[in-house]
Amino acid sequence: MKRLVFFVAILASVLAIAVLTDLSALMTALLSLSAGTALSLLIVLLANEILKGLRWAFYLRAAHLDIRVIDGLTSYLAAQAATAIPGGSVLSARLVEEHARGRVRMRQAAPGLIVQMFGDFLAVSALATAAILLTEQRPVQLLIPALAAVITTVLIAVFRSERPAEWLLRAMSQRRITRRLVPTEEDFRIHLKRMLRSGVLTGGTVFSVGTTLLSVTVVCILVNALTVRGVAFAEGLYVHSFSMLAHLFVPTPGGIGASDASLAGMLNYIGIGLGRATFIALTYRSVGVLFRTAIGMVTLLALYPSVLVEVRRGEQPAPARSSPALIGLGSAGLATASELPAPAGESLVTGGED
Repeated sequence: MKRLVFFVAILASVLAIAVLTDLSALMTALLSLSAGTALSLLIVLLANEILKGLRWAFYLRAAHLDIRVIDGLTSYLAAQAATAIPGGSVLSARLVEEHARGRVRMRQAAPGLIVQMFGDFLAVSALATAAILLTEQRPVQLLIPALAAVITTVLIAVFRSERPAEWLLRAMSQRRITRRLVPTEEDFRIHLKRMLRSGVLTGGTVFSVGTTLLSVTVVCILVNALTVRGVAFAEGLYVHSFSMLAHLFVPTPGGIGASDASLAGMLNYIGIGLGRATFIALTYRSVGVLFRTAIGMVTLLALYPSVLVEVRRGEQPAPARSSPALIGLGSAGLATASELPAPAGESLVTGGED
């Protein structure tokens, strides 16, 4: 059954790519790039995905899950095979199970997706504030990142609070259909609280600052290559951070629509023509989706074949091992460490079993 789910997810991802990407516009944009620019673009995209994978591993370790950093990284990269479909990021939590031999459950890793979102918005709010000041925009614009930070802080407080959780568990325990889900909900809640500690949120936000800056670099590379005017890095930071904030105020699956339209609008606001700005926004979306899907497919097929093919003789699938190619990434200091430091004051314990 799980293999059917994976096949459906991958098929849906391929169909979504066909719908979401303008291949003719993308090819026009890519063919206009010089070899050096294209290489720089690929390097930044790869670095961004690796940093996001390390952030995912950081959250898993912060929840005291028994998983290596390299395994957390590869589970994130493989999950990008489903990046084009709404909810595809959940695949990264599912793939964590492939490394733990029953010691870690999907519900224990899934809270990282929520906390990751909080860290992203805190990071973008801070960077948007800095961009407004650096580009000397009107002070009234500071209200937008401030409001985003307040909303995120309130959501964190709500998820930390015991009252909503107690009310939900009590309501679930009163109904026979949902009563069996109470232990699962409690387990999810325990790991969510571990990830919502101040130290973990701070570390995750620092990771998100890094990934956002790399995304800004991608925007700058595309704008400078496809326009005569070009943009400075501070302008790119201003444009990208506000397009990300649009996703908070106008939530859509994967940011499709809201952040794309906002990116085109912000580029037009700083002096890029609307037609060219729209072309760049579509190119940015298409390049990102295609690159993440490609690296996800390669990682999934290379390291997680057990989730796609039937295991013979009823044997349990062995945990995926890191390939020499991925270990080679450690030359940049990314994969050489066997683990990230857990938050101070707490030791590493394994996730609970059912």
